[in-house]
Amino acid sequence: MVKKLFTYIFIYTLLVGCDTQNPLINDTCETGCYLDVAAPSLQMDGNGYYHIEWIGGYSQTFSTLSAKTGSEYLVQKVYWHSDSGIEYNGNFVSCINPASYTNNGVAQQTMGIWEEMIGDTITIYVGYYDDCGNEHKDYMRVIVEDEI
Repeated sequence: MVKKLFTYIFIYTLLVGCDTQNPLINDTCETGCYLDVAAPSLQMDGNGYYHIEWIGGYSQTFSTLSAKTGSEYLVQKVYWHSDSGIEYNGNFVSCINPASYTNNGVAQQTMGIWEEMIGDTITIYVGYYDDCGNEHKDYMRVIVEDEI
């Protein structure tokens, strides 16, 4: 029974890609996957930079980021990386966790900034692999300000 269940799951995974069609068409692998990252709760300027305001009196200020993949029917692992963080007890601590998973084609992640980052421009790199093994990459830039 368990062996049949794993077989059905495996077959289902092969048949479902980033759209409802089989990604294998004429011996080539095609998906409707894409990657679009955003910071819905932050303001974006005319140059495409997001702005986050440091909230004084707290140890960190947080914002939610999102990544749309187009994989509505398949859970995708999305990788996140930042070029910014702080050193804590001799270790580098990034302002973003390294991974999240999609739900209905959207992955959510939380960015946390520290007071030491005021004035910095943070680059957040995002990526994932689709069913065909294609890597989708995008990035965003966030400027940390004391007062917007």
